Amino acid sequence: MTMTRLDLDGLGSPAAIAGRILEVENDLPLIIPLERLCSQLDISSIERIDTEAFEAALVMDTNKADGAILLARHRPSQRMRYSLAHELGHWLIPTHRPDAAHGFECQLDDLHSVNDKEQNRRRRVEAEANRFASALLMPPRRVRSEMGNAPNLEDIIALAGQFGVSKEAMARAYVDACRDPIAILILHRGVVRRVYRNSEFPWIDVRIGQVAPLDSIASVARSAASMSELEECDPATWLSERHCGRTELLLEQVLGQAHEYAMVLLHAELSDTDDDV
Repeated sequence: MTMTRLDLDGLGSPAAIAGRILEVENDLPLIIPLERLCSQLDISSIERIDTEAFEAALVMDTNKADGAILLARHRPSQRMRYSLAHELGHWLIPTHRPDAAHGFECQLDDLHSVNDKEQNRRRRVEAEANRFASALLMPPRRVRSEMGNAPNLEDIIALAGQFGVSKEAMARAYVDACRDPIAILILHRGVVRRVYRNSEFPWIDVRIGQVAPLDSIASVARSAASMSELEECDPATWLSERHCGRTELLLEQVLGQAHEYAMVLLHAELSDTDDDV
């Protein structure tokens, strides 16, 4: 590797920084050797420690002359890779300066933040670090080139393995990369916990904290690793009334996961005309 922080001079946005890294190191494999990259970019050490206080932490001086990353031990390897990329994002994004002298300490919820327009500074900063991690580990062009012909949870599982990331991290990247109108929902014990949708997908009427609709196949508890077929469902099951009229077909698929979690894929086929106009 030849990458240095000088190659990133003048860049500020998470996507631009990740893009420059991939441009300079243009022969990187799909599973990027993150620890080598961190060393090239002046992270002096990466240490795995026994802690429940955080998932990952960045310790640095105020001038960002020297940095070290701490990772919570005994986490899934895919999550640790993503956590490492997240902390590297904090290190490289120029505006990321910790409020406290000890650096950044990131919880699991921070790794799920996606709204980089948040008014809350801390949440916005965490979302920007996630945007960097996703753009570095799962750049949309690379993901798109490896995707199958039609959105499917089996595709997401396969891609997660190819890129060395968790299924949820790949699901977020998959939604961004896919040109079809799709959404992914993460459920726990039948309750919606997180929603990822691309701009083409209609507004989802079921909100975070609500139970999955009784008419949906997601309302039925599933054992870990069990997966449904893609099934047609009534658009009114998931979508707001004003968007049902232009949704010609809505498909739903569910993957059961460990600890009573589930992942739901929604794929819409929309009419060319907008009934709201």
